[in-house]
Amino acid sequence: MKSTQYTIRNIPPKVDRYLRKRAQLSGRSLNDIVVDELSASAGVTTNNDVVTSLDWFIGSNVMDSATLAAIDSAKSEQKRLAAKEMGLDT
Repeated sequence: MKSTQYTIRNIPPKVDRYLRKRAQLSGRSLNDIVVDELSASAGVTTNNDVVTSLDWFIGSNVMDSATLAAIDSAKSEQKRLAAKEMGLDT
């Protein structure tokens, strides 16, 4: 794979600490971590397009009002059936 070399200056201290900590915890080089971060920001994967993160999924399961109403209805029905089974319904 052909690659380009970058020199990046003026990295904020918090970003530097974050990247170095990630490299240390993962046992990978700082360069690998920076390339991964740049790739993720660009929407490109670095490992043969195998998705290793679930960031795309988190937050995508938003429930609309109809779904919430159905859940509430199901809960009410479960409570009613439990009360009936225990002889508490009047």
